[in-house]
Amino acid sequence: MYESAQLVKIIDFWKETVDEKDLHYRPIVDSIDYKSREVVDIIGPRRSGKSSVLKLLIKKLNLTDNFLFINFEDPYFVTHNDPQVIEELVAVYQEYFQKNLEYLFFDEIHALDLWERVVRKLRDSGKYKIFLTGSSSKLLSRELSTLLTGRHLSYSILPLSFGEFLSFKGVPIVSKKDLILKEKTLLKNFDEFLSTGGFPEIVKTNNIALLKQYYFDILQKDIVMRYDVRQKDILEKMGIYLITHSAKTLSIASLKKTFDLSYEAVSTYLDYFHEAFLTFELRQFSYSLKTQQKALKKMYTIDTGLANSISFRFSQDKGRLLEQCVFLEMKRRGIEVYYYKTKNNHEVDFVLKLPNREKQLIQVCWDITESDTRKREFDTLRQAMEELRLSKAVVLTYNSQETIGEGKNTISVLPVYKWLVGG
Repeated sequence: MYESAQLVKIIDFWKETVDEKDLHYRPIVDSIDYKSREVVDIIGPRRSGKSSVLKLLIKKLNLTDNFLFINFEDPYFVTHNDPQVIEELVAVYQEYFQKNLEYLFFDEIHALDLWERVVRKLRDSGKYKIFLTGSSSKLLSRELSTLLTGRHLSYSILPLSFGEFLSFKGVPIVSKKDLILKEKTLLKNFDEFLSTGGFPEIVKTNNIALLKQYYFDILQKDIVMRYDVRQKDILEKMGIYLITHSAKTLSIASLKKTFDLSYEAVSTYLDYFHEAFLTFELRQFSYSLKTQQKALKKMYTIDTGLANSISFRFSQDKGRLLEQCVFLEMKRRGIEVYYYKTKNNHEVDFVLKLPNREKQLIQVCWDITESDTRKREFDTLRQAMEELRLSKAVVLTYNSQETIGEGKNTISVLPVYKWLVGG
């Protein structure tokens, strides 16, 4: 049995945080089906703004006293982390705050043990609309899928897109005209976006020193503590290595040799990094599933700012920085994406599988004004277009715009910042 007085204080504390004044709009709020009876779960990396999204939902629903908002990373739950505490919180709220409780907002729910059974019980009672957040891509979805099959709606959130970044900075883009009239402002902000990334608190405060702390928080709270990892030093070094080699192909064999680990240990650590949203992998496109499974995967990280903070070498490679930025935007848009190898082993950064079953090739290059670079990139794209029987392709650059060719062999060159905001 929990002490009611302590739970009253915790409930009151987190309820007060909902009235946070410095809340910025996030587009994900409008995509969430808050009218459905199903449990809504929002998953994404630590510090990506999940708590703010819950608060924005509370404001959108115009809730006053009929909701319970709790962040389970409150220190109290370190020692009081059995699932019964959820039911106790509900009971205490109804006794001391408002009997007519309708909405439950549980932030970082995975901090509790065996939480999913209580959530299912509350959901099945039919009395509450439940919203959950978590910082593990597989842990939350796996537990929900097991116990709430067909009874939950999942949404993903990442650090700010460039469009959101501009909104936070007070630079709205409402028409194509703005892309022309605000070009200098857009480029200045894009430089900052590439450098500092999109974690909301960093964008608001410009305190880039926090980024290293974010990295170590993800390691410690979302990997080491969750999975009881004992080789902490190796895990930390592998994380830095993966970030340093972002936008490059990596093999388990090479990591096994570099860190003197078993195949199983490397594979397990990679899964941990992916589950905590620290890294993502990109498969090679092939019509052969066997070829696709055998091919090396490319690795990307969660945020350009975090990558720059952790790895000086990565920040000096502008081309890979730009590629990393493009990859993250595709993840935000939910696009099915791969990289492509031509028959003579040249690489195209991305091949997109679009909803209409069409494909699109995208090559990312910082600068194509130098003749050798231009020839190399265009020759590779044209070969890939021929192999995949595509008539169009896109090259995304820092700040070049033109159209090469016409008709059935067209390559559009666009500045990345315009592509990011839909220009």
